[in-house]
Amino acid sequence: MMQQIRLIDKDIQPFLSIILLLTLVPLTPSCSEGDLSIGDGFVTTDTYTAIVDTFSLQLSTIKMDSVETSSTGVAITGYTSDEYSATKAASFFQVINDANSINDKEQFDSICLILSHNGFYRGDTSSLFTINVHRLEEEIETNDSWTLCNYDSFKYSETPLATYRYTPEPNDERTISIRLDDELGKTLMDTLQNDVNLTTSEFTDWFKGLALIPDTTSNNLILGFEAGTDSIYLRLYTHRIDLEKVENHFDFPLSETSLQFNHIKSYPVNSALENLDSYKKKLKTQNLNNTAIQEAGTGYFTRIDIPGISSMKALQQKGRIVKANLTIGIDAATFEYQEPPETIYLLEADKINQVAGYVINSSDYSVTGTLTTSSALYERDWYYTFDITYFLNALVDEEITSDGTGILIAYSEEDLQGSCYKMLFDGYDSAESKTRLNVFYYYYDIEDE
Repeated sequence: MMQQIRLIDKDIQPFLSIILLLTLVPLTPSCSEGDLSIGDGFVTTDTYTAIVDTFSLQLSTIKMDSVETSSTGVAITGYTSDEYSATKAASFFQVINDANSINDKEQFDSICLILSHNGFYRGDTSSLFTINVHRLEEEIETNDSWTLCNYDSFKYSETPLATYRYTPEPNDERTISIRLDDELGKTLMDTLQNDVNLTTSEFTDWFKGLALIPDTTSNNLILGFEAGTDSIYLRLYTHRIDLEKVENHFDFPLSETSLQFNHIKSYPVNSALENLDSYKKKLKTQNLNNTAIQEAGTGYFTRIDIPGISSMKALQQKGRIVKANLTIGIDAATFEYQEPPETIYLLEADKINQVAGYVINSSDYSVTGTLTTSSALYERDWYYTFDITYFLNALVDEEITSDGTGILIAYSEEDLQGSCYKMLFDGYDSAESKTRLNVFYYYYDIEDE
């Protein structure tokens, strides 16, 4: 009988085994419904064995084909790189003609693009940041699902309308004004003064939109800007001479938010990542410096497999998992400039990384990670902890083996589609890794009848 409870095979490494052979008095409510959530009807015998084990984990990096990046309300641009990959983000959008027509007495002064930080950044904000503003040569069109994805891109003029350099202060919700080429402004004003009946489609056909393109030679930063109809716009400054000089301006706001999207692409620096040419493939941490990658916007996800699932099924008839805590350690180098997101989720996936849905708890709520930090002399550790008790019990209770079932770490939908957050997770095999799965379970000492 003790051989059945041990469940120790080549895939399971013991962390701590506490064997308590007790004769129990009738349980009080505090004993049966304590922190371990043991139900009143669960304990049906007078003796049991309580065991805590650490189960081995296999972490891998996978790459999804696409991520939807339209209608997020965020325009992302910038470039940054590390020892694993480089990330380039560019934003595309259209503006509409809200001015309709401009009085022919107005005289041109300048034309500017107005942008406001939304608070997102990744990288070093202390150095100069460069944005190139280009005019689109193709009209933005959505796919059959009326969306746009991270791999979408549209042709733009090679010569920028402006190159703007500044030291960003993203947390201050700062608004910047980028002066564009005067010829664009003059042509725009002439067009609206000469054609007072210019339709929306005619305007879009003439002015297809703009792209925010990063400088990949000097930037080590990606920034986010507000992308709403009242937060990103062209502003045409003019004046007219009456009895005195009268200054004026005309705004051309963002058109449909569904036509604003972010083109976000990852370029492998570590050659091992070049093998991820299909979402079905997995790159184990053993082949990537004992690291797994999670990156919003580009399709990189971290997958977690639990090799000991089949062995846990021995508990089905004589035991029950009472608590299962999954801890994933974060490589400290990931957050040299900012802290990890407060909330991340888990997704259930099959053996070829097709997602079945969120990992849930017994109340049907999505399981979220608790972010924890611990500090020692000259060191700071970050890790997430997830309670996957209900998920593991569901797998153990299945009649068919679940060896192909895995877990994907996931950002919130807002962060996945509207940011470039990147985290590096520690693999299980690292000597200093906090990545582990601790399982507490009861095995009831009942002889088979």
